[in-house]
Amino acid sequence: MQVSYLKISKILVAVNVVLLSSFFCVNQMNGSDKSNIVFIIVDDLNDMPLHPGGKPLVPTPNIDRLKARGVTFTNAHTNDPLCAPSRASMLFGLYPQTTSLYWFEDWRDNGILKESVSLHDNLRNGGYTVYGTGKIYHGNQNGLFDEYGVQGDVGPWPWDGKSENFRLPHPQQLYLYDGSDADIDYQWEHTFGPLSDIPVWPADPTQGIPGYTGWRLFGKPWKYINEQDRDPMADELGARWSADIIRRKHDKPFALFTGLIRTHTPLYAPKKYFDRFPLESIQMPELEPNDLNDLAAALGNEALYGFRRYKMLVRHEGKDLLRHWLQAYMACVSFVDDQVGTILDAVDASPGRENTVVFFTSDHGFHVGEKNFLYKGSLWEPSTRIPLVIAGVPGVAAGTICEQPVSLIDIYPTFNELFGLNKNPNVDGNGYELEGHSLLPLLRNPEGNWGGPEVAITALPGKDHMLHTIYEGSLFPHFSVRSKRWRYSLASNGGEELYDHETDPLEWLNLADDPEFAFVKAVLKEQLIGLRDGDKWRSLQSLDSWTMPSDYGNIQQRGGEILLSGVNAYELNSKDAFENFEFEADLKTSQGCEFRFAYRGSSGDGVSTPTGDSQATVHSHFQSGEWNHYRIRVHNNRHQVWINNRVVSDSQTKGKLSRSGSFGLLYSGNEEIVQLRNLRI
Repeated sequence: MQVSYLKISKILVAVNVVLLSSFFCVNQMNGSDKSNIVFIIVDDLNDMPLHPGGKPLVPTPNIDRLKARGVTFTNAHTNDPLCAPSRASMLFGLYPQTTSLYWFEDWRDNGILKESVSLHDNLRNGGYTVYGTGKIYHGNQNGLFDEYGVQGDVGPWPWDGKSENFRLPHPQQLYLYDGSDADIDYQWEHTFGPLSDIPVWPADPTQGIPGYTGWRLFGKPWKYINEQDRDPMADELGARWSADIIRRKHDKPFALFTGLIRTHTPLYAPKKYFDRFPLESIQMPELEPNDLNDLAAALGNEALYGFRRYKMLVRHEGKDLLRHWLQAYMACVSFVDDQVGTILDAVDASPGRENTVVFFTSDHGFHVGEKNFLYKGSLWEPSTRIPLVIAGVPGVAAGTICEQPVSLIDIYPTFNELFGLNKNPNVDGNGYELEGHSLLPLLRNPEGNWGGPEVAITALPGKDHMLHTIYEGSLFPHFSVRSKRWRYSLASNGGEELYDHETDPLEWLNLADDPEFAFVKAVLKEQLIGLRDGDKWRSLQSLDSWTMPSDYGNIQQRGGEILLSGVNAYELNSKDAFENFEFEADLKTSQGCEFRFAYRGSSGDGVSTPTGDSQATVHSHFQSGEWNHYRIRVHNNRHQVWINNRVVSDSQTKGKLSRSGSFGLLYSGNEEIVQLRNLRI
């Protein structure tokens, strides 16, 4: 079955290359005749459409036909491998490290994003009618489009006949949660199988559960008699709605955004897609027995959700559940490809077929067992790498590939340059400049210069990310950069990973501690820090930034250092006030000196609030006579202090700080010298 399907796929691709290779190259982009736009984004789709080595082969004839018409970016990455932050970053053109939206939070509650101009509003301001269907933003889509089609829904769902919670796991797979996995989060997303496995939820009179047989979708019964007699799934409805929009006669250019919610779990799909991948033909991901031994501790914590999901399947010996799960993921990839075909067929048959640019991508990747991980939410290649195809740009050679590292942050600037939109949409608002770079130079010359960075950066919520405590990780983000050859990751506690994709494409050997690669690591670390920190930091290295008592001791600036001496107590206060900030500095002092940082902002009860105090941990974390690195973070009512990359204080006030305040440096000792350098906020 799989072999014949592969042959059909190759025939379809060949036919489309012959008939449609020049299809998109006729388009004329100018102010009076702007191109139409079709943007397809898939949920949780990894790089399988790129047919990489080490993964099972899933034929994707419709995605392949799009690749044959444009440029495929084979080294494209998400900026945060989770749905909400990835989509928010892409649609507003700002990195997660700029907005501090790293987790499953509503962008409307973010102080920066809610005052920024979205890609859709910029399109609308540029003369486009903007249509949407399915999942584009994470969360409610109401009011975001001129016309909206079908809500995204990862169902259909089993039901127990009573529960108001429509997200229930398949009742015939409840054995997954026996024993050690009884407390695993989001039980609804672990089950999988063909729609022909109709759920039968037994009645339980003791719990008042009447039971139910069948599926539900959009809160209503969803009919499934057989493959030929069933209701359409949400993505099928969305693809058909998109096709109708494309076929309309439009009096102005349109931008259509279609969000396909498969391959998001739970992995349910029509049985015909499962039949395309017989179990005995499936190539399992390659594993290395010692792969996890050299991981950075914060990134390789096996209590994390992705590791737990993997163990949940493989611990059921004799069931071969990982192979069945992989079959379900492959089936969903194939299902998605057919929906892409529905949309491309409509483009081909539309009045604007010669004037349409098509984008295809995903919000992030997804592990299918690599590194004993089964989820998104990691800084390894299976989670960060995404498919990205752009077709229809005039003058661009069809069927080409680009190996330059790029990321979803580059989508917004690419739109602006291609379609004549405002390149600085926030200039009259919060003033934030877009942080990506237009991909147009790479579309024209995939091997040329493009003006963007040499690496693509990905952020990830740090400490305790994807454990039961969900929001805490946003305060400890990890980062990774991908170059053409290397991946380097820096955890919030200083842990590092370095992989050479030329010799180790599956990232099995961490070279971060190998002195032979120290220079490579140093270069990549500098690039990572540059992209992580951007230009939002202000130097406090100058004495002009501080106020100080006039009758105390000596203070001077010598070279790149500030020196305090001559007294047994000293205090500096910033001239400017700050709210929600991070501060970093290096400090060196002699034996016996105590040093303290204080933030004097008013809380709801008017109490002066310090960020933290190093005195209590001076002996275990503070090395006298040596440089020590301090990092301070104040975020609403939470105040944290790191010394030498270790958290030594994490405290909260009773209420959120109501207004900004000054930042202070205090020390006491026996007239010792305190040296400060690299002060920034």
